[in-house]
Amino acid sequence: MRISVIGCGNVAHAHVKDLLTLRARGYEIEIPFLVDVNREKALKLKEKWNLEEAEVVEDYRLILDRTDAVIICTPHTLHYEQILNSLKRDVSVFVEKPMVCRLEHAYTVVEEAEKRGLVLEIGFQRHFIPCFMAARDFIRGGGIGNIRIISMILGQKWYRNFRGTWRHTLALGGGGELLDSGSHFLDVALWTTGLKPVRVFALIDRYDTEVDINTGLVAELSNGTILNFTVAGDDSSWYELEIFWGDEGRLILKPPEVMVLKRDCEKYELDTSKYSSSRPVFNFVDVLLGKDVNRCPPIYGLYVIAIVEAAYRSYELNRPVNIKEICEEKGLDYYKFFTE
Repeated sequence: MRISVIGCGNVAHAHVKDLLTLRARGYEIEIPFLVDVNREKALKLKEKWNLEEAEVVEDYRLILDRTDAVIICTPHTLHYEQILNSLKRDVSVFVEKPMVCRLEHAYTVVEEAEKRGLVLEIGFQRHFIPCFMAARDFIRGGGIGNIRIISMILGQKWYRNFRGTWRHTLALGGGGELLDSGSHFLDVALWTTGLKPVRVFALIDRYDTEVDINTGLVAELSNGTILNFTVAGDDSSWYELEIFWGDEGRLILKPPEVMVLKRDCEKYELDTSKYSSSRPVFNFVDVLLGKDVNRCPPIYGLYVIAIVEAAYRSYELNRPVNIKEICEEKGLDYYKFFTE
């Protein structure tokens, strides 16, 4: 199996390490191409991981007839074109979050992958972390009843860590921390519950940049569930908290712990020992080989960008924005993905 890497920055190193781990376990994996417009980045990746077989290429389009799959780790706004062109050449795709930066682009790549029977997977690593897997099974199994409110907090040193980089630009970043790290949290809200976004209202502080740094977001999800998401992009370190309130209790996810408080005040920690930690790329390869199902399917990338795009529009218009409204303006079939 030939898997090439498009975009050779920091996260590409983690994915190459995963591919080499699988190779050491007996998987027949080749890494024929490392692609980056900055040739030096690709050469450093090749040298660090001793990828003697890998050819360094600057234009990803030149490799699509000579690889079976690609791992895309480029700046966010480049994802759409790279995903679509890969799929059209019958190449399966693993893409870093966010999948794409516009809702119509999400529709296009999801439909293209479905039409061609190809794998399109997103790098949402929380789908493979035991505490998140346990929380999802518990919530979807009715452990706290119908979900009424979800509250999430993300704190990160995002403003200072990425100052002066492409992440602070609309041209390549496509948005700020809500779209970047925030994608993981929005995905968790939907993946753990099976709910879908309906409408969004957001307030944003951009500081002195083109993109959002701090965000206060309130969304209505299907079944009337309320999502409250606070993004503090100028924190001193990383902070993460997810709380789910249901008819029958509360679940608090503060990795690696998952605590449950039931209506009768019974309190306990969920047992995560039966879940094995894994990696998204491991799943991607197994899906390609027919050994597993896609555990980070592109529908979650579509739902995430629907919320983010509605949030950005809400901030500009200073009012709540419905997902249906966006779909109708873009000529998209709202009922295909957002209703039962």
